[in-house]
Amino acid sequence: MIPNLLSIFRVLSVFPIIIFFHIEAYILATTLFLIASVTDFFDGYIARKFNQESNLGSLLDLLADKILVISSLIWFIFIFDDFLILISAYLIIIREILISSLRIHFLALGNNLDQIKPNLLGKIKTTIQMIAIATVFISPYLTQEYILFSSVFLLISAFISVASLQNYYTLWSKKIEL
Repeated sequence: MIPNLLSIFRVLSVFPIIIFFHIEAYILATTLFLIASVTDFFDGYIARKFNQESNLGSLLDLLADKILVISSLIWFIFIFDDFLILISAYLIIIREILISSLRIHFLALGNNLDQIKPNLLGKIKTTIQMIAIATVFISPYLTQEYILFSSVFLLISAFISVASLQNYYTLWSKKIEL
């Protein structure tokens, strides 16, 4: 129950994050984004610790992460006139679509999602990506140099996302016919 509520919180937090950013409350937007990001860890931890894992919970968790990340990236494309942010957002969004497609294909073949749980690289990718997105959210509050730093950091997280996609593809291709 609590893990699903945390996932729902992540989804619902997108609107206030964007509103805070829009009204130039950058610290509030960044703080709320970081809180929402941390719930990704806690929903899984609580579900495992109290044996509350479910297919619905797994689906909510995946959707909540993708909604939080993709909504933020689309907002950045809208707000920032920055080629690095555009390329980063494109790579990350394409990766998320491909991973989701691979999961659907894997399930359509009658496989169990337990066989394709996130691995260490996927967890590292998520952590770096969430921190990178948070640096972009706070960047207008800071210097022009920091905006460049946050754009480059987001690009680095995009390359890690692509590496994670390749890693998943390699692992999954051994388990299923792609």
